[in-house]
Amino acid sequence: MPLAVILTALPVEYLAVRKHLTDLKEEMHPQGTIYERGQFVTVSQQWEVGIAEVGAGNAGAAVEAERALNYFKPDVLFFVGIAGGIKDVDIGDVVAATKVYGYESGKVSEDGFAPRPALGQATYAVIQRAKSEARKGEWVERLHNATSAKPQVFVAPIAAGEKVIASRESELFQFLRTSYNDAIAVEMEGYGFLQAAFAYPGIQTLVIRGISDLIEDKNADDPEKGNEENRQERASQNASAFAFEVLSKLEMEGAQSAEPEETSVEPNRPSFFAYDDGWVGRESLIQNLSDLIRSNCRLLMLLGITGIGKTALGERLSMEVSDWLGNDWSQYQQENFDDEQQSSDFSSVAARWLEKWGELITPDDRKDPQRLLSRLLNHMRENCYLVQMDSLENILQGNEEEGWNGFKDEWWLKFFEAYLKAGSCKSCIILTSQDLPGQLEKVGTRSTNFWYCQPLSGLEKTEQITLFEKIKLDVAPKSESRLYLERIGAAYEGHPLALRVIAGEIKNKPFEGNVIAYWNRYGNEVEEVEKAIAEAQEGKSTGMDKFQLDRFTTTLRRNVRSRLNKTFVRLKEDASWAYIMMCETSVYRCAVPEAFWLSHLKDWDRNEDEQKAALDILRERYLVDYSMEDNQCLLRQHNLIRSTSLEHLKNM
Repeated sequence: MPLAVILTALPVEYLAVRKHLTDLKEEMHPQGTIYERGQFVTVSQQWEVGIAEVGAGNAGAAVEAERALNYFKPDVLFFVGIAGGIKDVDIGDVVAATKVYGYESGKVSEDGFAPRPALGQATYAVIQRAKSEARKGEWVERLHNATSAKPQVFVAPIAAGEKVIASRESELFQFLRTSYNDAIAVEMEGYGFLQAAFAYPGIQTLVIRGISDLIEDKNADDPEKGNEENRQERASQNASAFAFEVLSKLEMEGAQSAEPEETSVEPNRPSFFAYDDGWVGRESLIQNLSDLIRSNCRLLMLLGITGIGKTALGERLSMEVSDWLGNDWSQYQQENFDDEQQSSDFSSVAARWLEKWGELITPDDRKDPQRLLSRLLNHMRENCYLVQMDSLENILQGNEEEGWNGFKDEWWLKFFEAYLKAGSCKSCIILTSQDLPGQLEKVGTRSTNFWYCQPLSGLEKTEQITLFEKIKLDVAPKSESRLYLERIGAAYEGHPLALRVIAGEIKNKPFEGNVIAYWNRYGNEVEEVEKAIAEAQEGKSTGMDKFQLDRFTTTLRRNVRSRLNKTFVRLKEDASWAYIMMCETSVYRCAVPEAFWLSHLKDWDRNEDEQKAALDILRERYLVDYSMEDNQCLLRQHNLIRSTSLEHLKNM
């Protein structure tokens, strides 16, 4: 069983952490430190967690961190607590520290104090996990007293010293703003904690802080945000909730997990967002796409609905062609446009890539996108890089007149045009997107030898069974469990994310692998789908069915419904008529002619061009499934998409 240690400075922080644990038992270190050890159970694994309240100050935090490391020998070490906000943050927000400055490190001379920056850094893999969980926002569901105002999470630097800062007018506050101007919060333990952890590079280490005050009027009562005690409690609870969300997604060797045991990993392989040892299927597709990457494909697009496995496939492909990279993972770059903490304009991204690849980027360079484009293009032409760009839909925009899914920043289009037109190029880019970028498609058609577009659908029936088998569910050929799993797989049309969530629920408490018990509890939701399909085959092709495939359990709501709703919200904001068409056509239980779909906007007095434009948007966003019957092209919605569509239709 993996083991984590979480340290706090204050009682309010300790109690917030403690609420997430069960079966707590007290232990005493030989030198007197009192710990509690408890259990933290997630959908996919079980953690043993040791906690301690160590008091304020960097020196004390360093001593206690070292003591806890030697006593517990943990896989993960967190410091969780509160901090004061310096900039950009608000009360209740959470900061996961990429690094912590020891701001009191420096030299005092007759000319005054000259800072000599000292810092402690969190480990790379846990920073990446924190960024991923910050983007998803699912951590707020762990809050015991959730409010309508959703706190933000920042993955950014903070500062730590021995002084309590209570005024923005103080010299110390001004010093921080001047000398450590990227730090967004200040506290008193993080630097010492990370310095102690530095000697243990194999342990995942992170400092997580909730913002309890904004420096000015630190101890004052605020009618809106409460008194100091209330603010500290709220900040502690938010920081703890995020910490345990991060912990729930970390997978360690020895975990009691719904996933198979880990295999050996190359020491410098990146921490992937989606690919793990639970991967199954798509073997022939992987072979075909990896052959393209090894040949002359410069731009490979993976397209499909949310959760269908685009990011995981891109990461799996990078594993398959690692020898093409010379097994040098420094040649692999992943950019995820779901990360709201990082700028997504071309200049910012290009500068990040070039700096990672050893290029010096000056302030003048950052202001000159043409110079950055030329340097980036030359670098990618002359060197073998594999770049994966995920969630491209987040940097696209459009309108009714000029069409949808163009780039928000025109320099992205200029870059891809130049990249595909270049006389030679050693690199390859993998793009994943829910939307087909219309501008990029036009560019690609002029460079057909260097461009390939691959839409993704669900897992095949045999692949679905393999997925359940890897999670150690009963899939014996004639078992009753297998029949129920096959029915679940069919209802979800092989959607990988949904099936993995369900498999994890079956594997863990309270079902403990009992497929039949799970079916007895939730099988009626699958039967609703089967009933609708049967009625469609009997000629009852429409109906307001009670599909709840996306939300009948907590984990489905957290991991599946929330992602689908983002897709529908974006559609509603970008293209209201396409959204209306999507909602209204959810009444069709089976595939129907295109004219049926178009007719729904005719009832809204939309002309033929507007009707077809709305349908084109749904096609470009892969929200329509096609089938051929009797030499006729028919349209339908994926069962999981239809589940969400019906809910939105009811709310219209």
